[in-house]
Amino acid sequence: AFQRTPEAAAALVAKAAAARAARAVRASFDAAPVTSSPLVGRAPSAAALTEASTAVVAAAPEAALAALRRAKCRPEKAGLDARELRKVDAALHAKVRSGKLPGVVNVVYRHGTLAHMDCFGYADVERKIPMRPDSIVKLYSMTKSIVSVAVAICLEDGNLELEDPLSKYIPAFAGTQVHRHGGELEPMERPITLLHLLTHTSGLGYGPMLGDEPDGETERRFIPLIERAGLSRMAPNDARALKGLEHWCDELAKIPLQFQPGTEWFYSYSHDVLGRVIEVVSGQRLDVFLQKRVLGPLRMVDTAFEVPREKWDRVAAMYRRFEKESEAKPAEDAADAINTDSSQGGAADSSLTRVPDGEAGELQQAEGGESSEGGAAKARAEGMKFDGDSASCERSPGKGTRELHLEGDSEGDAQKEDEAPKQQEEKTVYELKRLDNPAMETNEWVTGNASPLLAGGGSVDAMTGGLVSTAADYSRFCLMLLRKGELDGVRILQPETVNILTTNQLVRATGRDDVWAFSTPGVGFGLLGSVSVAHPDLDPALRPGEYGWGGMAGTAWTNDPAEDFFLLSFSLTAFDLTTEEELRAGVRASIEKFDQRRARAELRRMERCEQRRLAVAASEPAAAGSASREAAASRTPPSKRGRSQEAAHCASADQPPRKRILGKTMQSPAKQQGAVSPQGDRSPEPKQLLRLLEDAHRQQQEQLHQQQQQEQLVSSAVQVVGNPHPFDMAEPRSPLHGSPLAA
Repeated sequence: AFQRTPEAAAALVAKAAAARAARAVRASFDAAPVTSSPLVGRAPSAAALTEASTAVVAAAPEAALAALRRAKCRPEKAGLDARELRKVDAALHAKVRSGKLPGVVNVVYRHGTLAHMDCFGYADVERKIPMRPDSIVKLYSMTKSIVSVAVAICLEDGNLELEDPLSKYIPAFAGTQVHRHGGELEPMERPITLLHLLTHTSGLGYGPMLGDEPDGETERRFIPLIERAGLSRMAPNDARALKGLEHWCDELAKIPLQFQPGTEWFYSYSHDVLGRVIEVVSGQRLDVFLQKRVLGPLRMVDTAFEVPREKWDRVAAMYRRFEKESEAKPAEDAADAINTDSSQGGAADSSLTRVPDGEAGELQQAEGGESSEGGAAKARAEGMKFDGDSASCERSPGKGTRELHLEGDSEGDAQKEDEAPKQQEEKTVYELKRLDNPAMETNEWVTGNASPLLAGGGSVDAMTGGLVSTAADYSRFCLMLLRKGELDGVRILQPETVNILTTNQLVRATGRDDVWAFSTPGVGFGLLGSVSVAHPDLDPALRPGEYGWGGMAGTAWTNDPAEDFFLLSFSLTAFDLTTEEELRAGVRASIEKFDQRRARAELRRMERCEQRRLAVAASEPAAAGSASREAAASRTPPSKRGRSQEAAHCASADQPPRKRILGKTMQSPAKQQGAVSPQGDRSPEPKQLLRLLEDAHRQQQEQLHQQQQQEQLVSSAVQVVGNPHPFDMAEPRSPLHGSPLAA
């Protein structure tokens, strides 16, 4: 599904043509002058965003539908219930329609099969770019997982060890001080090791992101470093600007640690420092090493620290959600909440989004409860202010929208969604503010504008940093980990190394078994990200052994080796990782529903087997009696058998019995005196007698052989019915009637 084949490319071209035609039909909005924004520098006009918020119904081209059908997501083959997955899609689509999200892309892969893929909404609202599997998004902290794999490669190469002190590679950290609770400084009791960096037990911290105010002194002390990192991109000739990753690490080493290394878990800039370690041990820039050893071998063709200008048409934007207002609205009008009355002199809100069908690319391959605790955990991992937003959105599509289900869908589901009750409900309206620059010439991730600081942890200034990638690319990375370090015949890591990366290493890093990520029991931390550990207080939404991580731009992934699946979800909304939480809960519900269906089917099959067994057992006495009578008859001499049959015939006809000798009817002795043969002889000739004896013997042998065959067929019928996997045939009334056994 992720291969950009000529057919798929042609389908996308046809869809883009249809989208352009739809925009031409409704091109009634004139672009107003661009206004400035203290957050992003340049903001789109109100009229332009009103255009983006207007519902447009454009029929999807048949070529696009055909391309999606060829994707062939197979939830049933992967052991997933397609109906449960459609419920997740409906909930996330409702979030997009209500303005909570600009768009979403979800991928689920299980048992070697692409089980589910759903793309809905916009990757760029202003430019009307639909969300697709190859939309280029900002990974932020999901970059950490790739950098961890690069460190593991260096470990396998023998270039470093987990217990190596950081000062061995970056000498500036040899004299780093530790901040005490009273405000005083003290020297480190033990050096920072690479294991401390990988598990976030180094004592480093994080500063505020996206221009937010610092949360206490812990974040405030990083502000000067963040400002200087920003100058590296915006004013590289400034004397205060940092010149590169080495310069940044030397300045970071001057900031006191939050605590002694190896004593606590605290999310930090550790992976940005590890990026510099990779440069030192490999002798290459971080981006060059990643491309050579990780991204290139995995064929992650769109993953890099910057976006080439020729790929600008696939670059996704980044938004941040704010709650605007709440008012009671009928359910049918709630979906049209973003329409405004321009005749009253007020321009439409410049941040609300409503995704139309067709043009927005509601590309849903739907063949076939959110855990706010887990979402908050990952949000805290980014230094986020988690709002605990739940998935309780309206489940009915608004006017002018439609659900596109290709295979495995039922018309009843779509009718249920369209026939939602029109009742009064509290409707919250959201605004989405764009954070990155919408123009290619000034966008912060485009080649020529990107930061020279290669942030392996996601970001070292207030806005930019980290890798960009696509759902298609990152799926290959997740699949490589799920397959223990190998993909398409290319081995990136040894299986033993992957096991170390994906198991809890906090006990090894701290020497204690009571240290947990986010101070949440059961949430451990490996070298790639969080790892769920069996614990009485483990969140019910988590499963022991699963691992994964998320990013600040609404991106997250999870691998579950026990269930043999990986999933990822991109929402493009800062500090919102709830889409992955909902998708993960839906996948688990889908697995459970599929297993229940399979158990019921197995129970019905066993009941049918038992009924067949009982039917055969009941028919065995009759079959055995018939066989015994035939066997007795076959053992009786022909003369006696003939006399007994003749006697029975005569008894029924009230006639005296006649004697049959060797196939010839004989009269009684009294009447036999005058009877002569046609030849005048009263007894058969010797040759004729011999022939008659041979015929009688052959007939007896044939009867015995038929009896043995019948007994074997009866025995075979009993074995077939008792087999745990019988043939699928109608239930016979007897072992030899109405079935193939009659042959």
